[in-house]
Amino acid sequence: MISSILAQVKITQADLDALGKVEWGALWPAWLAGGGVLVVLLADMVLPKSQRWLISWVAFVMLALATASTLWMDMPQNGAAVFQNMISADEMSRFLAVIVLGVSALIVLASPDYLSRIGIEATGEYYALIMAAATGMWLLTVAAHFMVFFVALELFSLALYILCGFLPRSIRSHESGFKYFLLSSFASAFLLYGIALIFGATGSTAYSQVQQYLATNHIAGNNGILVLFGLGMVTVGFAFKISAIPFHMWTPDVYEGAPTPVTALMAVGTKTAIVAAFLRVFTGVFGPIGDQWKPILFTLAIITMIGGNLLAVSQQNIKRLLAYSAVAHAGYLMIGLVADNTLSRSGLLFYLLGYTVMTLGAFAVVMAVEGPQGENLQLSDYAGLNKRHPWLAAVMTVSLLSLAGIPPTVGFFGKAFLFGAAIQSGGWNIALAIVGIVTSVIAAFYYFRIIVQMYAAQPINEMEIEPASPRAGRPAPSLGFVLFVAVVATLGLGILANFALDWANTAASVIGQIATTRGS
Repeated sequence: MISSILAQVKITQADLDALGKVEWGALWPAWLAGGGVLVVLLADMVLPKSQRWLISWVAFVMLALATASTLWMDMPQNGAAVFQNMISADEMSRFLAVIVLGVSALIVLASPDYLSRIGIEATGEYYALIMAAATGMWLLTVAAHFMVFFVALELFSLALYILCGFLPRSIRSHESGFKYFLLSSFASAFLLYGIALIFGATGSTAYSQVQQYLATNHIAGNNGILVLFGLGMVTVGFAFKISAIPFHMWTPDVYEGAPTPVTALMAVGTKTAIVAAFLRVFTGVFGPIGDQWKPILFTLAIITMIGGNLLAVSQQNIKRLLAYSAVAHAGYLMIGLVADNTLSRSGLLFYLLGYTVMTLGAFAVVMAVEGPQGENLQLSDYAGLNKRHPWLAAVMTVSLLSLAGIPPTVGFFGKAFLFGAAIQSGGWNIALAIVGIVTSVIAAFYYFRIIVQMYAAQPINEMEIEPASPRAGRPAPSLGFVLFVAVVATLGLGILANFALDWANTAASVIGQIATTRGS
């Protein structure tokens, strides 16, 4: 019976075997990162207390293997989604796995030095939660179905709720975790209700079927109203997760109170995951009704770029300043969504890659400078850093110059591609490029203020210029490696911008092809 059916539809056993291979092989990064959670917890259970330091290396190796597994990810030749059209197995999945899982591995590597300095024992739960968050972030970027999207979103959100409040003796950390949990739950509710309305209008939660419905049906009648309300609620949820103004209120408080490695993971991993999902959902699934959502994102991008940079100017706490910087960069990233052309999509992915390494570099320096009681987080604490730790000052300088968009760093080329895409799209989008350039000048002011502090200002306490012992204040070799990778990547991706852009262009080429390449 089965063989006769296969013969009628011309499917061979070899085709079924190949399909099974592709489906399982398309999720190698998730198998290794998610399975690493169990490996880390097992290591935590069996290792004696004197060898607990090995747990971080187990987590790092599993995440490094998950990143390397992108080299042997299996992808269908026709670009079809796998696992019943729920997972996107394409070049964009591979590109984003390198960013999300790679940066998670580096954050794991940087964590032991930070945790030991503030007096927290390295436990398996901490590293397991980071790996769970990384798994959820990557699954969010490859989702081709709103149900997978929501489960992945909650997977990394639940892990981050706990990680934000992980410091046992810090009221700020507990406040950070509770505030992020409470506000993020509201955003998740908006997203879920928006998805429900879209399902009610289109009859499906699969990206391909929703896109096909919107491409063949006019937004009219009751179904049109449901789609528009659903689109509005999904936009609110996305805007909160990406920290777009006016949904940014949680960002500075959560960034300030959370452990600095967790803040770094949120700043780069979460933003990459949400923006990638933004790209698949809005320019792909909601592409046929772009006239409905582009004016909304246009407005959000304008006020986010202006508001984020103006709010950052007055900050005296380095983590709060970088939080508002992250808000401003959310506005720059939304330019790539609104412009919606070939250059904007590849430029957006390129900027995500650049933003990841330059932001990681800045937060890695903050980890190295921060004291055991959470001190040394004020801008004045960076006065004379060049005299105490020239290497840290140099890494921070390169990272800040890149965030400001100064050549030849990757940040300059990332902004150039996004602003160029806005100009290329024409019309009102040219205003996005103008606002982006003006606000980048504002951003340069507060970035250069930190650089001036490090090289020109004198410490409040002159005794701080010389450390008390030869190794006092020096980062551990593992954290030093993270600093080295961040600064080399920030400069290297700028020098090799064409190579990186070609890679991003290949990854972005799948956007907009959901309905034409994937079956229903």
